[in-house]
Amino acid sequence: MSCRRAARAALLWPPIARSGYWFATLCAFLWGCLLLGHFQYHRLPAGGIHYFTGLPSWAFGRGGTTVGAIFLTGARVRGDDVFLHESVHKEQWRRYGLALIPLYVEAGSEALTNRFEIEAGLELGGYVTAGRRPPPTG
Repeated sequence: MSCRRAARAALLWPPIARSGYWFATLCAFLWGCLLLGHFQYHRLPAGGIHYFTGLPSWAFGRGGTTVGAIFLTGARVRGDDVFLHESVHKEQWRRYGLALIPLYVEAGSEALTNRFEIEAGLELGGYVTAGRRPPPTG
């Protein structure tokens, strides 16, 4: 087994990945508290998600960012769509732990081609409107 493959297997081993997930969650919680955000919980049919609103726009990417189990955003979130989208990111954090950071960066900043955004649902995340497909790439 190559060193790269062994490192990947070790980082994605569930006990290691889960530790990274909880560490990221702690960091997001501290970040939200430090910036005096409003901590809340949104219940979904399959679980739910904790989130901070009222954060400055420089404190997160795009319209909001999920780090570990916490969604960080500035605006009040309306409806379930964004929460459903972000709950998929929460599960991605649980699956990959801190390895999600380089994997997400490697997937690219363009949401329409980023595999993690596609898995979370481009329509739910507001990247495309209902019934419209993203343009083909390449």
